[in-house]
Amino acid sequence: MVNNMKQNRFDDVFRYRLLLEHSNEIIIFFDQTGKITQCNQAAKKELGFGEDIFLVSIAAIFRKALIFEDQKLEIMNKYKNHIAETVAYRKNQTCFAVDLKISIVHTKSDYTGICTATNVNEKKDAIRDLKNAENETVAACKIKNEFLANITHELRTPVNGIMGLTENLLDSELSLGQTETLNIIHRCCSNMTTIINDLLDFSKIEAGKLVLEQREFDFRKFIENTVALNINSINEKGLKLIVNIANDIPNRVIGDELRLAQIINNLFSNAVKFTFVGQIAMEILKTDQTDTDLELFFMVFDTGIGISGEEMEKLFKSFSQVDGSITRRFGGTGLGLAICKELVELMYGSINVSSEKDKGSTFYFSVHLGIGEGETEDCNNWNFEKCDPTEQNNLTLNSMEISYQADLIKQFGTEENLRELRTIIERLMICIEMGIWERAEYLADLIKKLITNADSAIKRKAFRLELSVRKENHENSLSLLLEIQRMIDEVV
Repeated sequence: MVNNMKQNRFDDVFRYRLLLEHSNEIIIFFDQTGKITQCNQAAKKELGFGEDIFLVSIAAIFRKALIFEDQKLEIMNKYKNHIAETVAYRKNQTCFAVDLKISIVHTKSDYTGICTATNVNEKKDAIRDLKNAENETVAACKIKNEFLANITHELRTPVNGIMGLTENLLDSELSLGQTETLNIIHRCCSNMTTIINDLLDFSKIEAGKLVLEQREFDFRKFIENTVALNINSINEKGLKLIVNIANDIPNRVIGDELRLAQIINNLFSNAVKFTFVGQIAMEILKTDQTDTDLELFFMVFDTGIGISGEEMEKLFKSFSQVDGSITRRFGGTGLGLAICKELVELMYGSINVSSEKDKGSTFYFSVHLGIGEGETEDCNNWNFEKCDPTEQNNLTLNSMEISYQADLIKQFGTEENLRELRTIIERLMICIEMGIWERAEYLADLIKKLITNADSAIKRKAFRLELSVRKENHENSLSLLLEIQRMIDEVV
């Protein structure tokens, strides 16, 4: 046992010497008179002393932290067992900044003081260099943003001039070839205008100068106008279009109508661009409402080329697209979705995507809007479906099928009720598959309300479905939903 104790003491001394000699910190031991009794190599090197350091008082090195008066060493309180900044004086009387900590150990027969100090000049230099680099980056970004803003404004004038002249020529008598050429020029100018607007928006966002307006507008009329802008491109590709707005969304809302339209138009534009066969659909739901605030949830579906999992990470990054060849084939700057993300976040919402390669995509986002005056009651259903691709391209929204049969929808078993139930079941199935449980719970509650007059078996299934959705049970929720769908189909 004695040998073990000796070995342990030897090991402790060895470790202590290693720690003392190989530390980059200045470590100095002193007695109650201020005389240095021991120090490490870092102290001798930093302070410029050799063995003569033991002839110096600790108070001479840390003059602002320790004072020796009347044969007594006084230590400033802020350095006792605390790290604080001061200066250390070298042998040649130059000084440097250090973080200093002083600890005292008293026994009945002994007094030991220890100073640990770290040279902070290098840290200060690093901080200063970082600050300078940050200032240079800010200045460079400012120059870049000003350049982008100026160049986009300068480009807009000639592009608008070309578009205006092209439109004037299209109104004159032209041959078929001339008309086709001018239409190509007009489309190119329109694409250029989109790119210019994206760059201008991007420069505003980067500079933090993009401010949203807060104006009251008619929400359903706004959706009509937004869809109308995309009708021609959808018709040209022979795609089916479905738009549904939940009946509990107020007619009058407050927000930035133009920026919200920009988000929806970008998603519609991408859906049309990358979809060749099938349909495009938009669902709009209310997910929360207070006296003054309204949260809306938008979903834009398509049956296009889809996106793989690893590619989706690039979608919302500036100047980034899922594939370099996409830019060459379809055009664009890669800024559209990045700008959408910034706009959605300015509206206190979030945006995301669910997709699978060759199986279509679903973009979904939420935004917060204000509520217009006098809009507290639920509004009627608003839905539109353009199914026949052989219809003329001059189809307008005046021909939309708009249902106002709220009473029939609430009466279980009617044609209107069953149609609404099937639509909600389809939406709910998508939300469950995508794991959007908050919206799924909202839709499950809607199903309960639409089967108030149904028999008890369906009601029990709907109740169990709502509980399963609240628990976020994927498999059980889908199973119950399919059972409810089968029971509803049997009503017919």
